[in-house]
Amino acid sequence: MKINFNQDDKVPQNEIYIIVKASNFSNEVQELMKKLDELNSKFSVVPLSIDDRVIMVQVDQIIAIEVFESELTIYTHEKVYRLRGQLKKMAERVNDGNFVQISKNTIINLNHLDSLEAAFSGNMTAFLSDDLKFSVSRKYLSGLKKQLGM
Repeated sequence: MKINFNQDDKVPQNEIYIIVKASNFSNEVQELMKKLDELNSKFSVVPLSIDDRVIMVQVDQIIAIEVFESELTIYTHEKVYRLRGQLKKMAERVNDGNFVQISKNTIINLNHLDSLEAAFSGNMTAFLSDDLKFSVSRKYLSGLKKQLGM
């Protein structure tokens, strides 16, 4: 992959144009375009409906998101939020390329990952900011390693 930057004074001040060139529309090109689209549409703040209030939480402050039945638990430095929802939908809302699913019911923010440690039966334990730890299931371990560039 080659990456080039070309300055163009004709491009409006707050715009960026990206052109992807390849010999064919391969899986790699599709994945790259998907990531670029995610960057373009990411939210820096996510609204959380808790009780009778809507609380705005900075995405980069979210350490992890966990679901049990239909209750989401969102861990941040300041507070732990509990609300009703689906993990998949919340993952789509916060997906800025830094979140990765580590088990059927847990997503973590890689910016808050301190270390990984081998656990029983091929699983691993993820240690995160604020002394949080979560089990990484074997099913999701390869995706985590790929996201970490391992």
